[in-house]
Amino acid sequence: MNMAGNRLALSLAILVGWALIGWFAGPLLALFGDTSIDLGGIAIPQTLFCSVIFLIGMSALFESREIGFTAPIILRSLLLSWLPGLYALGFLLLAIWSGLPSIAMASSLLVSTALGAASQELMFRGILFAGLRSRYSVTATAWISSLASGFAWLPVWLWYGFWELGIADMALGVLLGILFSAIRIRTNSLYPCILLHTVWSYCLTLLRVSGGEFWTQPLFIAIIIPLPIYGLFLLRKKVLPGLPGAAAA
Repeated sequence: MNMAGNRLALSLAILVGWALIGWFAGPLLALFGDTSIDLGGIAIPQTLFCSVIFLIGMSALFESREIGFTAPIILRSLLLSWLPGLYALGFLLLAIWSGLPSIAMASSLLVSTALGAASQELMFRGILFAGLRSRYSVTATAWISSLASGFAWLPVWLWYGFWELGIADMALGVLLGILFSAIRIRTNSLYPCILLHTVWSYCLTLLRVSGGEFWTQPLFIAIIIPLPIYGLFLLRKKVLPGLPGAAAA
């Protein structure tokens, strides 16, 4: 089988490599010393750094438009992020009210969340998305990539015995994956997904660090249910036929 020609097989192989880095790089690096890179007081997890570098290298095996390394269709399409943007703003306001961390910690959190968002979006809404689109319709691609992003970290939770957190984290990943996939399809670009994911994760992380998080994981999932519903609204059949590249493969 020609791996380079089989986009789906290639993307799945990259997914396995990416998952192995995420699962095992941290423990292995801990055996040899510090697991983070210090850049002027900003700590960058080496695992995240390695995963992003790995995916950037692997993305060279695809065309830029397949991955989504293109400008959004129209600038107005960025307004599609208004609802998750409101959530992120709410998290940020709660974090400010609870008390923000130091500038050094906030800076480290920003770099870490940005790398994490870039890694996940490049893998699931970039490389895997491109592989799935070579075989399946845009709707099927959105669902499969969303399910994959939810299941990605479940083995780690199960390995350490935190199956309840694993199930909740999986559900959260799937639900947000539907939203991010919808943004990816409607804008025809990966960049809005990375930006939105970064802002979302950073504001939520600030809230958690500040101690202002007042909900349990199941309650949080219930709170964000409008987001995947909004994602499904963006993927409605009346809209998709008019979008570039949305026809069935």
